[in-house]
Amino acid sequence: MEASVTVVMITFNGDPFFQQQLNSILQQKYLKEVLIYDDNSSSDFKRTLRESIEAHDIITLHENEETLGVIRNIKKGLYENQSEEYIALADQDDVWLEDKLEISLKEMLELEKGRRDIPTLIYHDMKIIDENDQVLPGTFWKNRRQDIFEHNFQTNLIVNLITGSASLMNQELAGYAKDIPEDLEIYHDAWLGMVAYTMGKAKNIKRTLSAHRSHEKSLTFNQKRSNSLLKRVCNNIIQLSGKEEPLKHQFKFIECFLDTYELRLETSQRLKLQEFLSLKGKGYIAQKKYIWAAQKKLEKP
Repeated sequence: MEASVTVVMITFNGDPFFQQQLNSILQQKYLKEVLIYDDNSSSDFKRTLRESIEAHDIITLHENEETLGVIRNIKKGLYENQSEEYIALADQDDVWLEDKLEISLKEMLELEKGRRDIPTLIYHDMKIIDENDQVLPGTFWKNRRQDIFEHNFQTNLIVNLITGSASLMNQELAGYAKDIPEDLEIYHDAWLGMVAYTMGKAKNIKRTLSAHRSHEKSLTFNQKRSNSLLKRVCNNIIQLSGKEEPLKHQFKFIECFLDTYELRLETSQRLKLQEFLSLKGKGYIAQKKYIWAAQKKLEKP
């Protein structure tokens, strides 16, 4: 393979895991360069970043003068490098397995089949590790039951299947990053994943090619669960009363996506998105029935 990959790494006060992640990236085959976009970290961490640049010629540091937040920082990193052939996003605290880029790039080239004008996405599963590098039970997909469904447009309509730090995108897909809304409760990967599943190509690699670190300061996936029984009971009452919609954030996402790309979508896809949006306002039970029916239909045989 003659192709190479540019890694866009998003950082913010990344100690103590940053150096381990950077080392795992630098050992990758087909690595062109590492572009670090730091979101106005502390002076101590900035010093760590600058020392890394001095030690490696293929690392370039971009420092934000003000804190942009995860979504805006990623949009900036992708927009400024959309001329690159292939881009892999990287969190600051994960660990990449040594063949992550090699396998992902091979799958990318096979899926593209020479058509680089089509937005194309490759993504994979991840191991879960703790702060001490101990492997935790399950995988990223298994723990979210994403391994029991076929990964396709219909599944991605209900739940985001894509993790940005576990993905590889081509130049054409990176160009869509400019359209990612900053005022919705969605992640960049959900937007790019929907672009690939509707207007391009997407493929999931059923292997763990990196280790996602689970800890309190994780930039992208710090989803805390309440242990309060009273709070959970109250939430259930609200949902069953019909005042809470389990798909409300997804509705906002799809509405914005449809407004942005309606004229580019195939008629069948546009109708499916509109059908999905017809559930808006029908309450908890109706939406849950839709989810259950879709899940049963999409389960692997």
